Amino acid sequence: MAITQPFKNNPRAFMGFVGFVKINKGAVNPNAVGADLIDHEAYTIRATSADINLTQEISKPEVVDSRYDRSVYQLGPKLVDGSVSFPVVYEIPAEQERTLFEILYRYAVTRDDFGELSPFSMDVRYDPSGNADFTYVGCVVNTWKFSVAQSDVVTCDFDVVGVDREPATIGPPGRSDTICTPRGDTTSTFGATRIVTWNDARIELSGGRILSPIGGQYIRTFECNITNDVERFYSMNTVLAPQHIAPRKRDVTGTMTLIGRHPDLSSVARTNESHCTESSNILFGYKTTDGGEGCSTSTFNVTLPNTVFEIETMSLTNDIFESTINWHSLPAAGTGSCDPLLTIGAANFTYEPA
Repeated sequence: MAITQPFKNNPRAFMGFVGFVKINKGAVNPNAVGADLIDHEAYTIRATSADINLTQEISKPEVVDSRYDRSVYQLGPKLVDGSVSFPVVYEIPAEQERTLFEILYRYAVTRDDFGELSPFSMDVRYDPSGNADFTYVGCVVNTWKFSVAQSDVVTCDFDVVGVDREPATIGPPGRSDTICTPRGDTTSTFGATRIVTWNDARIELSGGRILSPIGGQYIRTFECNITNDVERFYSMNTVLAPQHIAPRKRDVTGTMTLIGRHPDLSSVARTNESHCTESSNILFGYKTTDGGEGCSTSTFNVTLPNTVFEIETMSLTNDIFESTINWHSLPAAGTGSCDPLLTIGAANFTYEPA
């Protein structure tokens, strides 16, 4: 009886964990009124999901041609887009000054003097065969989300819109990954790092018509969304890719769930019609309470100004009583004026846990 060797022929199956996604070395462009140039090295994203792709629609228009089968087809534009989700971590590699989370936040909010976002490229390796290595070029952050819920981790989600996908020969996942020698020595390490959890999150509502600061002890879930409304612009440039991609007006919105109902915050929302301006703030971010190893240098906080709160929604169930409040921040930033969303690290939280 002949013995055959299993798994002898191609194709072989690759497990997804051998792949990776990273943003390449780049820079967030400055502007004339406060945004500094931010250079950064490549970052490997510890992603829970990533679905960046190049797609193209093929349609079959209806024409009158004496046939009952379709006889013509039409090519659509080539679209580069997709999303990545990852838990926020404390790691700041030796070559860096900021966490990946902060870098992506800066890509999402920093506009140059023309009101445009900074482009960057992303490497994606789907398997180690060399047949599925790609660089997505000309990417900008279309949406960015910070979210946290009680008993859970702080999560960052962002989606990008890009110009094109290019075949690539991608090296190791990152400059800080473990590289083993035949003797088992390592030349560098991909450090173990802690995920930012709900106890590290800091959320506070204050200022304006809020009589006294409302701390995170009232909040069970919090979400902040930044939407740049990116659009592709095409021309007769001989290719099915856009000539340029640019953002439109920025939208900063979110939602939060509170334990019970907060009467002061509810009053602020209910009396919006009696006021003609708004100066309430939302402060959010994360930090540790003890400033231990690797903690004090990788905290993040920002203030969202001019926040308008919607009237809360409530429902009766057999579970805990909660109220949900949607909110809108209007920073009023623009070319020639400072962007308050770039005052990172300036938030002054009043409430601290005992």
